[in-house]
Amino acid sequence: MKKKISTLILCLLTVSLGLTGCTRTQMNEQIAESIGTLGMYENNEPVETPKMKAEKEIQEAKQEEEDNVSEHLDKAQRLAASYDYTNALAELSLINEEYQDDERVISAKVEYQRLQGMMITYGGDFTHFSVKSLIADKDRAFGDADMAYYYNNWSLTIDEFEQILQSLYEKNYILMSVYDLVVEVENEDGTISFALNTPTVPAGKTPIIFSFAEANYYSDTNYGAYSDKIVLADDGSVQNEYVDEQGNTLVGAYDVIPVLDQFVEEHPDFSLRGAKGIISLTGYEGVFGYNISTDAEEIKAIADSLKEDGWLIACNGYSNLMMESEMDSNDLQEDLDDWQSKVAALVGDTDLLFYPFGDSVSAGSYKQGQLFDAGYRFFFNLWATADYLEVNSDYVIQSRRVLDGYDLYYYGEDMTDFFDAKEILDPARPPFE
Repeated sequence: MKKKISTLILCLLTVSLGLTGCTRTQMNEQIAESIGTLGMYENNEPVETPKMKAEKEIQEAKQEEEDNVSEHLDKAQRLAASYDYTNALAELSLINEEYQDDERVISAKVEYQRLQGMMITYGGDFTHFSVKSLIADKDRAFGDADMAYYYNNWSLTIDEFEQILQSLYEKNYILMSVYDLVVEVENEDGTISFALNTPTVPAGKTPIIFSFAEANYYSDTNYGAYSDKIVLADDGSVQNEYVDEQGNTLVGAYDVIPVLDQFVEEHPDFSLRGAKGIISLTGYEGVFGYNISTDAEEIKAIADSLKEDGWLIACNGYSNLMMESEMDSNDLQEDLDDWQSKVAALVGDTDLLFYPFGDSVSAGSYKQGQLFDAGYRFFFNLWATADYLEVNSDYVIQSRRVLDGYDLYYYGEDMTDFFDAKEILDPARPPFE
C-alpha cells in the first residue's frame, strides 16, 4: 500500500512539474485504485464527472421511456390475444406522445384496428355450462364405500374437465362474460332497461357462459377427494390446497379455478375480452374454504384477485335452501340479509343470483320483488338438456347446464355439439346405477 501511495505521489509531482513519464490515464488508474473506484467510471476516472453524470441521467431516462413503451406494448398484446382490441388500442394511447410515431406502436395500432374490423356480431343461442368442485383424488373418491355414489354422480374429475375445455376450444367455443348478454338502454325518464345484445366475436367463434357453483368447500362432502380450500400462491396466482393420502399439503391446480386459469393462460384466444366465468357462493359454512368470522382478510384477498383476473362472483343464497319451495318470504329476507352482511361484505356486491338447486321463484311474486330490492338482476336456474335465455327490461333469466358424472352419462347425447361424453367419462368411474 505504501508503494502504491508513493507511486501516486511521484506521478502527481511529475505531472505538476510538466515532466514526462506519467500519463493522465495512468494517473487516473492509480488514483482510482487507491480510493477503490477502479473500473467504476469511464476511462478509469477516479470519480464521476459532471459530464458523465449528465450523460448517465440521459441514458437512464431513455431506458425508462423504452421500458415504459415495452410495458404498454406487452399489455396491449395480451389484451389483443383475447380479442379486446378496444382496450388494446387504449393501452397504446397511453404511450408518451414522442413514441406514438415509433414503428412498433404504429404497426400494433394498424394490426389491432384491422382485427377489430374483422369481428362479427353474434345472434345465436348462448349456452351456460356449470360445474362444482373437481375430484382431485379418483382412488379416494371412487373407493369410498359411503361417498362413491355422491362423487360418481355429482362431480367431474380433473382429467374430464381438462378434456371438456380442450374439446370446447377445438370446436371454436369461447368464454364470454354474462354481462355481454345484454345492452343497457337509457329510457326517457333516466331509468335503465335491458335489451338482448348481439356481442361482437371473432369470426367462426361461438360464445358460451361458464360458472363454478358453490365454491365454498363444504366439510361434509370432502373426505379426501376434493381440494380443501382456495389459496393465493407465492407468485400471487389463485391455486388450491390439497392434502394427499400421505398427509402432504400440496398447492396447485387441484380444482376448477386454477385449471381453467391455466388453460386460458396457454390459450388466451379461448377468452373473449378476458372473460373467465362466474363463481357462486353460499355462506353457511364459510367461503373459499375459510371461516367468515376469523379469516376475513384471506377471503377478501382471494375475491379481489379473482375479480381482477376476469372472474365474477354470484350469490347462491346464504343457506343454500331452495328459495321457492323451502322458504317463506321472511326466511328469504333473512337469507338475503345474511348473505349481504356476511358474504358480500367480504367479496363485494353482486347483481348475479344462482337459484339453489335451480328452484326459481315465480315471476311477479312478492319473493321476486324481494330479490329485486336486494339488487339482483341476473338469475340462473337449471336445465339439463337445452339452453334458455329470457331478457326482460329489468331482469335476465338464464338456464345452466350442469356438467357432472350423472349428466355426462345420462345426457351425453345432448352435448355432442360440444364434446363426446362417452370419450370423456373417466374409466376410473364405477358403473352408474
